[in-house]
Amino acid sequence: MNNYFITIAIISIIAYIAMINLIYFLAPTKIIDDFPKKCSLNTKCTRIADTKNRGYGLEIIKLKSDVSNIQKKIIDFIKNKSNMTIVNEKEGFIHCIDITPFFRFYDDVSIKIFEAEGLTNIWLQSQSRLGIHDLYVNEKRIQDLHKNILKLE
Repeated sequence: MNNYFITIAIISIIAYIAMINLIYFLAPTKIIDDFPKKCSLNTKCTRIADTKNRGYGLEIIKLKSDVSNIQKKIIDFIKNKSNMTIVNEKEGFIHCIDITPFFRFYDDVSIKIFEAEGLTNIWLQSQSRLGIHDLYVNEKRIQDLHKNILKLE
C-alpha cells in the first residue's frame, strides 16, 4: 500500500514537470516592441486602451506626472512583483510577462505611457499566450495593475 502512494506521487511529479515544460515549449517569449493594436482573442485578453476589451468599470488612466516619472514608478512596482518580469522597455512602453502560479502559463502584459492633452495617459493590456479562455486571470491582473498605478501619483 505504501509503495502504491509513492508510485502515484512520483508519476504525478513527472507529469507535472512534463506539463510545465510543454507549456514553456508551446509559448516561447517573443519580444514585443509596441503596444498591441488589439486583442487577438477576446476571451483571453483584457485591454484598457483606445479600444476596450473587458476591464469592467475601468477607464484609461490619466495622471498629472510626466511620462518618464510614471514609467520609472511602474517599472519599480513591476520589479517588486515576484511573478512578473520585464522583457522589454523603451520610453513610453513596457512589455512584461506574468507567470501563473501553479500551471505556469505565460501571459504578456503591455503598458503604453504617453502624453495627451497635458496629461500622462496609460493603456494596459494583458493577454494569455495559450488557450481560448483565461478564466478571467487577465481581468484580475489588469484590475490590480490599474488600482496600483493610480496610487503612484
